[in-house]
Parts: sequence; structure tokens; C-alpha cells
Amino acid sequence: MGRLSPTIERYFTIAVLAQHLTTEPSEAAGCTAAQQEALRATYLEVLDREEWTQAARAGLATDDNRMRWLADHRAPRLRLRAFPDREPDTEE
Repeated sequence: MGRLSPTIERYFTIAVLAQHLTTEPSEAAGCTAAQQEALRATYLEVLDREEWTQAARAGLATDDNRMRWLADHRAPRLRLRAFPDREPDTEE
């Protein structure tokens, strides 16, 4: 994924995958705990890149529903740089 150019769709997909790897046991991801953490770290590294952060913020600025949902419900737990002013969602 990191070799592809950033888009709102790609950002959303990677963030949802990272969230799944954060909240689900490794068995649900079909891998070991070490593999799960490595995948999660890779996804978060891609999302933290400047060009990917800019794509997410542009989507939020245009009121894209996916970016708004991520910012409000998923980004806080992942602490995504694209949405720094969000507090962690405690209702999970």
C-alpha cells in the first residue's frame, strides 16, 4: 500500500485495517501476534506519512463521510496524525 499514491479511499481502507489489527485478537487476523503487530506498525507508518496525512485532511475538509467517521470514531484510538485534535473514543 505504501508504494501507491495516497487517496481518501486508500487512507480509509488502511485505517480500518489498522483499527482491526488494534482491536481484534491475532487469530481473527489469521496471523501470529508478532505478525499482527508488524502489519499494524506498517499500516500506521504509511498513514503517518505527510502526503497521506494531507490526503486525509483534504477529505475531512471536503466533509467526506469516511474521513469524518474515522476522525470521530477510529482515529483517536489509533492516534492518527491527520486528526490530532480528537480524543480517544472510549465507547468500544
